[in-house]
Amino acid sequence: MKLFTRYMARRFIEPFLAGLGLFALLIFLGDLFNRMGALVKSPAHLTTIIQYLWLEVPYWGIRVIPMATLLATLIALTGFVRSGEWIAVQACGFKTKEFWKPLLWCALGVTLFSFAAQETILPACYRRAERLWRDQIHPEWEWDQYGNIAIVGGPGEFLEARLFRPKEGRMDRPLLEHVSGGQVASQLDARYALWDEASGRWVFHDGVERDFSGLKAREEPFSSRVSDLAVPPRRLIPRERNPDEMSLRELLAYSRGVRRLGLPTLHLSVAAHRKLSYPFANLIICALGIPVALRLGRAGKPVAFFTALSVSFLYLWVIELSCALGDGGVLPPAVAAWAPNLFFGACAALLLSRFQD
Repeated sequence: MKLFTRYMARRFIEPFLAGLGLFALLIFLGDLFNRMGALVKSPAHLTTIIQYLWLEVPYWGIRVIPMATLLATLIALTGFVRSGEWIAVQACGFKTKEFWKPLLWCALGVTLFSFAAQETILPACYRRAERLWRDQIHPEWEWDQYGNIAIVGGPGEFLEARLFRPKEGRMDRPLLEHVSGGQVASQLDARYALWDEASGRWVFHDGVERDFSGLKAREEPFSSRVSDLAVPPRRLIPRERNPDEMSLRELLAYSRGVRRLGLPTLHLSVAAHRKLSYPFANLIICALGIPVALRLGRAGKPVAFFTALSVSFLYLWVIELSCALGDGGVLPPAVAAWAPNLFFGACAALLLSRFQD
């Protein structure tokens, strides 16, 4: 049985790797053509653009893993039927469920790999790619200014400002709060603040420092005060962080910080649940592909390819639709993220129940 398991795993892995590369390449090229105008006009060096494009590859690779999983399942089983091995293993006394179980074990391995990559490789690459896009390839920050900002400056640092000019490195009416143990420990409240490149700190001018650590709040006016805020102007631009550039742990911490600022976090809750649910799509789509492949019987690889493409796009479309309903408050975050898996998982279980013997 171990020999047969290794054999089925090999039949799964080869088309999985081929499908992963093909699907990732197709979607990557589509995104590349969509950004071609900005890339051609970009002032960035060619090596920067190439680095950006390379860093985009893990994002699309992880996104299409379920498609590759389904393709591998279909090709492995249809080839098994087409070669006559299906009849041979049944003649040897194998039950139907015994020869598709190795595929589910492979899909479980893909699920674990997908989650690990989503928590390590994807955030690092996506964060770096977005930084290159914003700072060098398409630097919109150079002409933007922002009013009434409220952002997380760093661990335990919350910043508000009436007006923020990133290019000038200036904030008007900034208020910097340091939080410890869920309580505001101190504040810097000033008329304006300037970024000091030499010290790598924001310098607050014409303000007051408040200390709330004692039994009684204390205030100390100042004309100039170097703060602990060491985030450069470009990094303080108040754009919401994309969940893809954070691990699950980072996303939960970021969500807590946003909640302290009184900003909505519903979409972040949906994203957190999705980070848990999305990798399991590989296991479910494999279970769904097994009865589909047995129905296809002796169909060739082109039929398997287009079937995988159709079913995968339907599955991923339902995931996107459900998460959009969650972002809009129509569905609770947990339901929005897990409902597609539960629905397609139930369909897969029902279909597999007919192929147990």
